[in-house]
Amino acid sequence: MSKKKKNLEKVIQQCQKTLDKIDEELAKPEPKLTLYDIEMRNFDEVPRGILKEAKRQIKIMMQVLDKNEYMPGYLYPLIDSYSFDTELSHLLFETESIYKKYT
Repeated sequence: MSKKKKNLEKVIQQCQKTLDKIDEELAKPEPKLTLYDIEMRNFDEVPRGILKEAKRQIKIMMQVLDKNEYMPGYLYPLIDSYSFDTELSHLLFETESIYKKYT
């Protein structure tokens, strides 16, 4: 197997790992948050809207597999609207980094 093909396989595996984690998070009941909690970022989960958008973009990444043709944008709302100290947010950043490095 060529090096390029191995690298693309790494990207696909990372994307699938992230999609599985997103599905796991979306299956959980949505937390009840007050407006104050949201403003002060007193929650320990990535907001559902960001998860759904990240899931859509990661599926596109898996199909395109070329950073010159498609780069995901799910990190910007994640940075802007979310305190990113959770396993899932780190996984989302890692997935984007691996995609950028190997495609």
